[in-house]
Amino acid sequence: MAENHDKVRILAVLTSDIEGKIRRQLNSLDMSPVFIDRANDLGRFVRNGEIYQVALLPASLPDLDWWTIWGELALLDQRPAILVYSHNASFQLWSGVLEAGGYDVVVSPFTCEKLKDAVKRAARSFAQQCNLEGAGNNAEEE
Repeated sequence: MAENHDKVRILAVLTSDIEGKIRRQLNSLDMSPVFIDRANDLGRFVRNGEIYQVALLPASLPDLDWWTIWGELALLDQRPAILVYSHNASFQLWSGVLEAGGYDVVVSPFTCEKLKDAVKRAARSFAQQCNLEGAGNNAEEE
């Protein structure tokens, strides 16, 4: 089956408390999500050379899982825009995500429109970053 590369490719790590809802929403948005249940499963997806525009990660992961995920994402040639989702957000969470290189935090309630808008903005940010890096590489080659 041929894959539509115009669709936003999302790598989504889902926690059990919200998994069903976000899975249904992402599947309904005409995007191309890949769902992961555990941080340790991420490696096999990032090492296969696929490009993901957006990584959707829960704020509620244990620290060890966060280090695993960030380490795996750092191995990618093109690191996806990272969206963190949470039931509530504090300044500490928001600033921590941004300082670590994440794109944004999506806060509950997770409506289809809210999730779609956040993912589309993150995908645009990814595309802009790729364009900037491509322009920088072209300038170095000249």
